[in-house]
Amino acid sequence: MFPLAQPSPRIAAFDGLRGVAAAIVVLYHYLCLLHPHLAPSMGQSLTGLADTPLHLLWNGRFAVAVFFVLSGFVMAAAAERRAGALVANVVTRYLRLALPVAASCMLAWLWLTAFPDSADRMQATLAMPSRWLNFTYQEPLKPLWMAVADGMAGAFVRGYSRFNNVLWTMRFELIGSLAIFALYFLVAGRWRLPALAAAGVAVLAGLPDPYLAFVLGAGLYEMHRRGLLLPLPGALPVAALVAAILLGSPGEGAHLRLDLPQVPEGWQIGEPRGLVPVLAAAFLLYAVLTLPVLGRIFSARLPVFLGRISFGLYLVHVPPLYTVVAWAHLEGLPEPLIATAFFAGTLILALGFTLAIDEPLLRRLALLRDRLSPEPAHGRGA
Repeated sequence: MFPLAQPSPRIAAFDGLRGVAAAIVVLYHYLCLLHPHLAPSMGQSLTGLADTPLHLLWNGRFAVAVFFVLSGFVMAAAAERRAGALVANVVTRYLRLALPVAASCMLAWLWLTAFPDSADRMQATLAMPSRWLNFTYQEPLKPLWMAVADGMAGAFVRGYSRFNNVLWTMRFELIGSLAIFALYFLVAGRWRLPALAAAGVAVLAGLPDPYLAFVLGAGLYEMHRRGLLLPLPGALPVAALVAAILLGSPGEGAHLRLDLPQVPEGWQIGEPRGLVPVLAAAFLLYAVLTLPVLGRIFSARLPVFLGRISFGLYLVHVPPLYTVVAWAHLEGLPEPLIATAFFAGTLILALGFTLAIDEPLLRRLALLRDRLSPEPAHGRGA
């Protein structure tokens, strides 16, 4: 029988980890646009750095896997606190994702209205064009109401958005979160680890691999809150960190480039939506939970600040790239100026998005959750 345990408090290092992962995604997409030889599958050639541990610094695909595992951990913690409030959890989670996503689509619509063909014109002028420029509107722009509809529903139903191409993750975020809420509603505390193990088997049997990230994140939460991680041998967290770096850093196609043994596609090193980056992300979270020095690094002021604005940073950074940054490149502005303006402007825009939209929304959703679930929220046994 598991020992009694209380839900874990907020982990500052995870806020910092989320912030660093968001910054990596921003850098990755900048490189997709202007330096596709550094981004596997985006250009016609590829630097050898893409298959080294250094690639971890701009491997946006792996950073997204980290987001998914973090979401599994955080959603499990939220579900534990409010295990009986299924309707409230479902409604507020949908609104927590959909309303900021809709706002980001409206902002993208404004950028695309001001710079309607920058991506097409840039594509035509580059000696080595990036295929990333194809993932946005360059034909006549849809009306504003369609941008709102795309954010409220389309991105979740279709699994992509041409207004804001990072929104392919939102369907995974919503379905993965709701599945965890349902599991915590249906299964009592002591049976949740076995239930999560069964869910992992179900994912492996035929569901998209990113859903395994939510299962692993929730499993890490359950083990952490029950004190099952720290008694493990001290060498394991170090080994997990090394494994996370070696498995999470290689770029797309690395398995073939490194001439590794033939395995199913989902198990190939570098496969962006396969099992390997998901497992590497889970190893990284385990290392952050159990290595104090790593926890201190991610709990520092700058990573935690980036964590605070991470959702806004993720949602607002792409549309300026294929509009105003592309236009600036076409105008011949020096890249140091373009890069400085983009990264500084993106931080300012993300902070404004957080202060004006994200944080006020969180406060209102807390009130709505209380109205939808007036009885005291608590777990259903440990």
